[in-house]
Amino acid sequence: MIELLSALTVEQLLIYLTLIAIAFKACVDFFFWCKELYQKKFDKDHGKLNKEELLEQHYESCKNQYAESTIKYDNLEKKIDALTEIMDTRIDKIEWQLERLTESDMHSHKSWIVEKHHNLMKQNWVDDFTMDTLEKRYADYLAEGGNSYVGGLMTELRSLPHFPPN
Repeated sequence: MIELLSALTVEQLLIYLTLIAIAFKACVDFFFWCKELYQKKFDKDHGKLNKEELLEQHYESCKNQYAESTIKYDNLEKKIDALTEIMDTRIDKIEWQLERLTESDMHSHKSWIVEKHHNLMKQNWVDDFTMDTLEKRYADYLAEGGNSYVGGLMTELRSLPHFPPN
């Protein structure tokens, strides 16, 4: 090696050192280039794994959320069914009470008209206000399902004079 160095001139030695430095730099650049290629490949593969894991987590989350929603929906449906049953029972009771009240009101109109009929027939006349009230109560009586019995009484009442006899 000493013989080699003694055979070289200073210029040649500087040229060889420069070439060695350039070669060393090229080797270092090549090493970093290879490392960068490997890192890109690793990051790409690692990115795929992360995306797959993220998708799997999202899928599991959606699956759990769907199961919870289904349970809540079923519970809500049961509550609505129970509420519907309660409301149907209450509506049936209200309808029955309304029918009873309507029938009772009809009988009240009938009773009132019969009583007025007896009094007014004895009096042998009817004033306009009372006749108007009788007509309205008779219309209510008919609307509530009254029969023709009161109709005959109303015909007799309509035939009475509308002013007192002298």
